[in-house]
Amino acid sequence: MTEEKVKKHTTRAIWIACILILMGAFGIPQLYRNYHSAPYCYSSGSQITLESKQTHKLNKYQKKQFIKMARLAIDKKDGPFDWQNYQNVSINVYKMKKPSEYGLIYKVKPTIRSKQHTITNSIIVKLADRDLKTYHKFKIKGYSSDFSSFFN
Repeated sequence: MTEEKVKKHTTRAIWIACILILMGAFGIPQLYRNYHSAPYCYSSGSQITLESKQTHKLNKYQKKQFIKMARLAIDKKDGPFDWQNYQNVSINVYKMKKPSEYGLIYKVKPTIRSKQHTITNSIIVKLADRDLKTYHKFKIKGYSSDFSSFFN
């Protein structure tokens, strides 16, 4: 190869490396933010299922944070509870029509009772921030729970 061809290939390799470095510098933080954020869906005024038995659009972190949020809402309304005495059955998460609003249907079973009752909790929350690291910053817009009838 001539010196000119080597120079041309070296220049091309340097440009490709620079582009890859820039893509990594801007892409990795965005992936990190998306991993820790509540899903943001552009919907045409309809409710979207994010997590259910058939639909799994949440990652493990998001699902765990929505469970923490549901437990915190239950503690605020009916609690506090020792959550080590309850076993998760399921969580369904829905993106509601309004911005930053999510519907949660959280089902648990008590581990300390002989009868295995499933306790269903329905909660509508409005997040203060999309970042799920701050899962405790939300307002409860709607709440319904079987806990009140469970203890009677």
